[in-house]
Amino acid sequence: MRKLLLLFSIALFSVNLCSAQEWFTSFDIAKRMAIIEDKMLFVMWEESLDYEYPLLYNAEKGILVTIDLSVDTSMDELIWNHFIPVLLPESMYGEFIKKTKREKDTRYMSKLNDDSIKIMDVNGNILNTKPLYDNWQNLSSLIINYALNTSFLKQELINYSKKENLTTSFNLGSKYLDYSIYTQKKVRPEIIELANIYFDIAKSYLTVSGLKNKDAFLQRLDLLKIKELLILEKGKKALRILKRIAEAEIYDINKSMFNFLNYTTFKVLKEEDKAALLKSKISKVDLIKAEFIIKNKT
Repeated sequence: MRKLLLLFSIALFSVNLCSAQEWFTSFDIAKRMAIIEDKMLFVMWEESLDYEYPLLYNAEKGILVTIDLSVDTSMDELIWNHFIPVLLPESMYGEFIKKTKREKDTRYMSKLNDDSIKIMDVNGNILNTKPLYDNWQNLSSLIINYALNTSFLKQELINYSKKENLTTSFNLGSKYLDYSIYTQKKVRPEIIELANIYFDIAKSYLTVSGLKNKDAFLQRLDLLKIKELLILEKGKKALRILKRIAEAEIYDINKSMFNFLNYTTFKVLKEEDKAALLKSKISKVDLIKAEFIIKNKT
């Protein structure tokens, strides 16, 4: 009952905010709304709007509009339609630094530290980490590339937000990796980078765990790296790695994935005879995933 009341109050609060076109200032409330509405977060440091903040937008008939986001709220409704907007107070900076798992990733940390718009998932991990070569960001591009419908990830996002551990981080990373298969090519590498944040977290839990099949789990993480190569259209490199792995070395729990990787690699490289020998070993779900990867390549 208390949970239903909480969800109702959040939803009611969000309706009022949307009508007033005000941004959230509470990350916790914003992340709950993002889960409910299956959206990414549109995040800025609060003090970045203390000064002029030019934002571009591609209007009708090819007209490029520039607004000052620090004073002009004309784009707020559009932002709300595609994201959950959040203004983070500078006091939260220390909390984000403490929670981030990418301290050694200079590109990621640069994005976290700067004044640019950050597209985050509900756990506060940044998606759009590509360096900005122009200080002016384009809202149309942000919407086209990053206004993702996260319903595919919903349960794994909820599980991870409730409890971070080996299982929830691994499952969320795996789901992000599968999600990247179905997204547009341009944003695929960044979604895979986001998946790797969660794989790295899973690996950190694994190294200190007493899991009996730890080696099998580590092998699975290695096999997922080959899956990433296939999604990124690097079939020849995937094949070189697969050739170095003896089938006898594959743990039982990883054999279906190993077969899937070999089948998909052969299909991508148009080695149809070799792929045909493996097709009966591939589940219907994995055949669908393989087909999407193959189509992405062609």
